[in-house]
Amino acid sequence: MAADDPWTSRRSLRLAEISERVLVVDRRTGTTTPDLWSAGARPAIEYSGDIDDWLTAISTGRYVGVTPDSVVAQYPRPGIVYRPLRDAPPVPVRLVWWRDDAHPATPAAVGLLTSLFRST
Repeated sequence: MAADDPWTSRRSLRLAEISERVLVVDRRTGTTTPDLWSAGARPAIEYSGDIDDWLTAISTGRYVGVTPDSVVAQYPRPGIVYRPLRDAPPVPVRLVWWRDDAHPATPAAVGLLTSLFRST
């Protein structure tokens, strides 16, 4: 949400609260879909073309966004504040490689990522 949004004073939010606002979704790389909400409780949705447009839209205060924790670390942005959603489902993380031509470090990468993303 925008840094001057009234919700920034809160520690966390719920999905139902998001449905009261206009949600912006990055059509190209975003993982958020209307299926997070029941059919009668979905927020109004606008789409952005990429993550930079998504962040810019949110910073205007006209929209809010929903994203995995990884975006918090990868895309810190002045004017944007992130808050956890208490009832959002986890986002699956997948690692892919060519079965017939795996890199020699593939087992090490799988082990590292499994330890980093293991559910607790």
